[in-house]
Amino acid sequence: MLHKISGKMSCLNEIGAILSGIALCAMMAIGALDVLFGKFFNMPIPGTFEATEALMVLSAFLAFAFNQQVKGHIQVELIISRLPKRIKLKFDSFNYLMSALFFFLVAWQGWVGGWHSLMVREYESGLIAFPVYPAKLILALGASMMVLQCLVDFANALSGRNKHTHPEELESGSKK
Repeated sequence: MLHKISGKMSCLNEIGAILSGIALCAMMAIGALDVLFGKFFNMPIPGTFEATEALMVLSAFLAFAFNQQVKGHIQVELIISRLPKRIKLKFDSFNYLMSALFFFLVAWQGWVGGWHSLMVREYESGLIAFPVYPAKLILALGASMMVLQCLVDFANALSGRNKHTHPEELESGSKK
């Protein structure tokens, strides 16, 4: 059953990472066009700042779970790397549980704030009225995906099937 959940999470995480990449490309395009139109035509694009803010939330929060899945987050392992595998698994389990708790709190407050923002149809004031609630709901969704991924990693660590694989280990083919 854990294998099926991991597979579904992997698919969901990949979709989030793709959307995150698209958001990054959109931010670059919007920023470049804004500069070009402002410089050459003296017509900056209205709402560029607000759109970039919303896309930044999307690009960050939808990529968290995928990055956790591939163990791409920065880890300082000066002491942990020298410990036996069994003790590493205990540290990993604790880390996954604390990460899940932290992101649960972020997700919970994100859903509360996002729902409220949606109900009142919150808009950011600026040159154009830009809706805030999609970014708040995306934040909550991304944090919820991270909670699920941390719980999958926690379950794998408890069962001894921890995928304690870092990107550099995948390239070299070695395991710590």
